[in-house]
Amino acid sequence: MFTETHSHLNDEAFAGDREAVIERSFRNGVGGIVEIACGAKEWAPAEELCAAHKGLITAVFGIHPQHTGELSPENLGRLTDFLRKDCCSGLGEIGLDYYWDNSRKAAQADLLAAQLKLSNASGRICVFHARNGRDGRNDNAYSDLAEILKSEWTLNTKKRARGVLHCFSGNWEDAKAGLDLGLFLGVNGTFTYKKNDDLRAIIKKAGWANIVLETDCPYLPVQSMRGKRNDPSYIPEIGAAVASYLGASPEAAAEFTSANALELFRHTPGK
Repeated sequence: MFTETHSHLNDEAFAGDREAVIERSFRNGVGGIVEIACGAKEWAPAEELCAAHKGLITAVFGIHPQHTGELSPENLGRLTDFLRKDCCSGLGEIGLDYYWDNSRKAAQADLLAAQLKLSNASGRICVFHARNGRDGRNDNAYSDLAEILKSEWTLNTKKRARGVLHCFSGNWEDAKAGLDLGLFLGVNGTFTYKKNDDLRAIIKKAGWANIVLETDCPYLPVQSMRGKRNDPSYIPEIGAAVASYLGASPEAAAEFTSANALELFRHTPGK
């Protein structure tokens, strides 16, 4: 059974068929789903989704770097409460995003630092978001994130990994910096894109011990579904693509990546 470690099933894109999508995903070989609630309005709906699928769906709670306006003592207090929930399996997605607007670097860093304190205090692992600048700008969110983590993140856990670099899209140096900080690399549908040879080479170099599978649905569908809505049922297709490139069977891919997901999120597929 595969594990989907990054979904946004409470997105409006699933308003008309959310339960059907979840049921199809479980039928297609997905044994567990991690829902990402990265805004204050998403926290309660994520808890409700977990309650409706207890033992199959868990949630990660946090404030996305694009929501810097949500940084307040009230929201940090509420977030602290959600991190104590039984359905919680981590803090996130948090981090730095320079793609759309690189003028709010300081605000994003402040938001990140505030949430890293919650991780340190709660013992919750983190799901990190890093997205570089576009249009040729020399803004490396990965290197900035690594520097902040080195100085602000003191999370001490017995787990082999302390978090995940969700939707990894950096270079090998960025990957190595993340691995050295105790982070898995999140692999999604972008791995299947025809021109993404560099990413495939990085994931092969990182190896099975350092990756988990995700969709980031409803975004970033696999190559065969480009232009259409993504959902967790495509995790087996992502797993098969990674397995083929790394010279393993889809069954081995499910075993390796689900074991990593279990260690990171304490989420047992199908239990």
